[in-house]
Amino acid sequence: MPARRAPIRLVPSAAIQRPAPAGRIAARRVHTLRPEQIHPVVRIAHRQDGGLLIPRRIILDHELVLILQGHGTWTVDGVEHPLAPHDLLLIPPFVPHSFQVATDGPVEHIAVHFDFAPAVPPPARGLEKRRPYRVRLTHGLGFPRRQHLYAGHRLERLLQGVVAAHASGAATGPALASARLAGVLLELLDHPAGQAGAEPSARHRERVGRVTAHMQAHLGGTINHGQLERVSGLSTSRLQAVFREVTGYPPLDYLRRLRVEAARRLLADPRLAVKEIAARTGFRDTSHFSKVFRRIDGLSPAHYREALLAGGRGKQEK
Repeated sequence: MPARRAPIRLVPSAAIQRPAPAGRIAARRVHTLRPEQIHPVVRIAHRQDGGLLIPRRIILDHELVLILQGHGTWTVDGVEHPLAPHDLLLIPPFVPHSFQVATDGPVEHIAVHFDFAPAVPPPARGLEKRRPYRVRLTHGLGFPRRQHLYAGHRLERLLQGVVAAHASGAATGPALASARLAGVLLELLDHPAGQAGAEPSARHRERVGRVTAHMQAHLGGTINHGQLERVSGLSTSRLQAVFREVTGYPPLDYLRRLRVEAARRLLADPRLAVKEIAARTGFRDTSHFSKVFRRIDGLSPAHYREALLAGGRGKQEK
């Protein structure tokens, strides 16, 4: 009989947030941190569907929010910003903000509440006792408040790993969640001028965005270099370089990862045969599907489905 997973320790939402004050927030105490001191403490990590409607509030720790599905707005410091799938937000403590993501279509997001290190800020009697503060990194480093990713981006996969480790109930779960979140934070660091590699140009991002949109719209069909040349307006060799610069992958490798991501969602439906899922996601046969899926995820589609459905049954039993 498989071992029963330990229950997840839930943190009441009131412990990490409260309505934003109407007046000015008191001066923030500054806590300085070196990059090598980033050892995050994960407090909440979940993936949720349904509406994302959060009235004006402040939080008492840091939060990463990744929009997986849905469009809406995020208001911070009184300024409204549009939200779209694959937007990643870093919300600092004691900064008033609100969310309004439309509920007329699918809505799904990942949220992770954390501290950068166990003693930053120093321990208090409880989160609700915290006074306004901010974290400042040395060497001129910092974090963007908003960054647009792509479907299958490595940061998206790392955040999914944070959620899975946090919910596992395993003795190593908190350590794994912390390690994976540390990887996310270190990749998000903004480097001072002259130290970081050149950012992909807006034109490059726009071209890659057109290609990834074409991939998403035709996952079940045939996609080749000729099609991607026409969509991007670039030669195959140039597209390879630009695509790798923006996403970290060559185009067809990225396409395989998109197809595996879509297959994961379909595998959650036990009514669908593996052969049908392979056809829907653009694999030529079940053997090819299994080979690619195993190379990317480390296990076969059948074993992935078995683990996924077993996890679902465990939740129902609770």
